[in-house]
Amino acid sequence: MTDARYAKLESLLRVVLRMEARRDGITLADIQVIAGIERRAAERMRDALLRALPQLEEGDPGPPKRWVLTGPALSRALAPTLEELAARHRAEALLRREGDRSAADRVSALADRLQAALSPQARTRLAPDIEALLEADGVALRPGPREALSEPLLAALRQAILAGVWIECDYLNAGSWRLSRNIELGPVALLMGSGRQYLLAYSEYVDDLRLFRLANLHRVEPLDQPFMPPEGFILSDWLSESFGVWREEPMRVEWRFLPEAAAEARLWQFHPSQSLTDEPDGSLTVRFTAGGIEEMCDHLFRWGDRVQIIAPEALCDAWRLRVAAAARAGGD
Repeated sequence: MTDARYAKLESLLRVVLRMEARRDGITLADIQVIAGIERRAAERMRDALLRALPQLEEGDPGPPKRWVLTGPALSRALAPTLEELAARHRAEALLRREGDRSAADRVSALADRLQAALSPQARTRLAPDIEALLEADGVALRPGPREALSEPLLAALRQAILAGVWIECDYLNAGSWRLSRNIELGPVALLMGSGRQYLLAYSEYVDDLRLFRLANLHRVEPLDQPFMPPEGFILSDWLSESFGVWREEPMRVEWRFLPEAAAEARLWQFHPSQSLTDEPDGSLTVRFTAGGIEEMCDHLFRWGDRVQIIAPEALCDAWRLRVAAAARAGGD
């Protein structure tokens, strides 16, 4: 089996080298002869090369059809594919939508380097395909509210996290709306995503990790003092105890989605620890362990009256208060 795989690889390399050597390219019949394969196998090999080498171009028109590969084979093989370029554009669009323009600009610069490996003809050909893929998944056009974040502030935070140093900052407290000045924090991670954006940092004042809203940071200066996260700290484990990013004591959660919502709910992963149970009446029960009552309420609002909160009671109480507040805001 191993020898057969090597033989296929050798055949593929011979075809690529022949494409590079022949200025007028090669035909499907040429691929059959070079690789010693039947026409259907030659078509599959050609299709594989077209996927792997987006700069592979059709030669002069007229039967038989020919394919031409210009430039060194190795450098061309490293050129990005359409799917890779589209994924890069998608990442940039998501970062800009979340307000992280500094990271988006870096991803954009990376794209320029990747696309430099393509021939001018390939760049021209791929541009409309990339736009079509982005429009198809709605990234470039998707609306939605987001917080406005300071680019210099994000850059300073990234610098401090990468350098492993403390920061000094001014922070606007959400409760009192007073600006606390010259706070020293040990930055651990930026928690970016939909909704509010946070800095996870160690505070000597409380001797623990805390979340700080990025929009409330008014000044950030990296210090010369080295900082290390608490011993044994693993970010993924820390986040797994929460429904979103907000930290609370984990609790046993149980929701029951009514039959008309069960199929849709099954498509969601509400939490990595979740378990699903199909009920006799067609409803779906979801159970998991996590904290974050306010974020759970935020999410449950999208389901309206199609979900029932079974446990915990603290979530039921918070939900009733949220619904009553929404009714008052609506004039009911």
